[in-house]
Amino acid sequence: MGSAVRAAIANFARRAEGELVGVIGELWRQFVAAFRAGRQGGEALQELQDEQEIQRLGAQWGKARTPADRERAGIEAMNYIIHGPQRKSGGAPLAETNELEWSDNPGAREAYLIKRWNNPYFVPSRRSVSTEELFEAQKADGDRYLLAQSLLSGLSKEIGELPSPMTVADLHKIRTDLDELIRFAVSVGGRAKTIAVQADRIRDTVVMTIREAYSGDDEALEKIEKADTYHKDHVRKFYLPIMAEILGADRTTPDEELIPSLVSEDPATIAIVLESMPEEDRAVTQAAALKLVLEALEEGYIDSQIDEKLAVLFQ
Repeated sequence: MGSAVRAAIANFARRAEGELVGVIGELWRQFVAAFRAGRQGGEALQELQDEQEIQRLGAQWGKARTPADRERAGIEAMNYIIHGPQRKSGGAPLAETNELEWSDNPGAREAYLIKRWNNPYFVPSRRSVSTEELFEAQKADGDRYLLAQSLLSGLSKEIGELPSPMTVADLHKIRTDLDELIRFAVSVGGRAKTIAVQADRIRDTVVMTIREAYSGDDEALEKIEKADTYHKDHVRKFYLPIMAEILGADRTTPDEELIPSLVSEDPATIAIVLESMPEEDRAVTQAAALKLVLEALEEGYIDSQIDEKLAVLFQ
């Protein structure tokens, strides 16, 4: 996990009462006791959400590349400060439920909008999606899908034009190119997952051919096995969309929304993500996720998988 992501999680976690890291059990007891005692917590929750939103708006202003972008970001921040989260947006019109035409098999960018839509785990201003946002996400997903298709076609043609017999150098290059294509296709999501599966099957064939070429060289075979194990332990984790969000070079999830995104997943996926983290990062993430889930519960949101999620987060 990158240092920026780790810092974002840590900053989120430190908003709890007391020190969170390493004391998940104490955090759990505090929140359950408070909830059972009937603590409303509305003001505290709003304060946290305001702080999160102002942090997001500040980061948005800092990333602005042009004076016009900075002006727009500044106006949005001032509107939030003056009018609060219920203000009318000065940007693209927010869509009513029946105006949003979601795809049957959404790509990564659209899938993230779906995840945010009316989701109490996200700050209020991020629970709405405009028709313009949806259009741009679908277009970006479509363009990236076509690129993945083109890359697979190009690789297939390149493999077909290789001399017979192929050299080991040829096979290594093809394997590397396939690894890059798989990572890209899975990060695209949606229909591109099929491309990733096709490329992965071709890769298995290439690796088998390389093994046969080095069948008498134990040292070379050991290196091949290490490379293949790394692929299975790292690249294939991208088959989970949330892992592509966290680990991908072209991530769809902002650092400050990693925790809301994670707790929006099903319990099994949350468990897989936590298991993949170093112990220290896992403890901080569990604490921050517990805090968010219980705050949403206090706000009145009943997650249909709340018991299973709490069980995973409290491990």
